[in-house]
Amino acid sequence: MPLYFPLEDPTPECKAHFESTPWCAAIFNDPTLQAFTALEAQRNPHNTFMTKTLATEDTIIYWQSFRKLGAQYSHIVTVLSIGGGLNGHVDTCHGGFIGVVADSALGYAAECERPNDKASMTAYLKINYKKPVRAPSKILCTAKVYRKEGRKMWISGTIEDGEGTILTTTEALFLVVEPVKPVEKL
Repeated sequence: MPLYFPLEDPTPECKAHFESTPWCAAIFNDPTLQAFTALEAQRNPHNTFMTKTLATEDTIIYWQSFRKLGAQYSHIVTVLSIGGGLNGHVDTCHGGFIGVVADSALGYAAECERPNDKASMTAYLKINYKKPVRAPSKILCTAKVYRKEGRKMWISGTIEDGEGTILTTTEALFLVVEPVKPVEKL
C-alpha cells in the first residue's frame, strides 16, 4: 500500500462515533479488515475537496477506510457518517455527492494497486442509482479491483445502508499515470 495511506487504528473519536451503530461496530472489530487513514493522509494541499470542502460537521462527519486482508487485489471497505448538508432533496443526498464518494472509494482501491512512483486517475465511472441515500446517515462503501491489465484497473463497488440494502452500484476504469505536477501559482 502506498506510504500516504498509513496503516493505523482509527481515532478514538471516530471509533466511538461509529460504535453506536451495530453494523459499523462489526466492521471496526472485524479481524480480516485493516484500518488505514485515507482522508487524513491526503492532507496534501492539492486534495482540498474531500479534506476541507466536504469535511465539516454537516457534510462528511467521519470517514474510515479498511483494507480486506488476503484479497488477490485491493478490496476496500469504507464507512461514512454524513450530515444533512449534502442533501439534494428532503433528507436525501445529492446524486453528485454520491458520485464523489464512489469515485473516492474506488480510487482508494486503485491507489493501493499502482506503483509507488505513479498515480492513478479515473478514466470511466458508471453509477447505477438504485435507491436514495438518506442524510443524515451512516453508509457503507465497498470497492474491489477485479482485473488489471498493463496500466488499466477495473474496479467495482457499492454504496449500501449497512443493513444489506444496496443503494448504488458502480464500476470504473482507472489508469496508472505519471503524477501530475502542481501548476505554479499566479
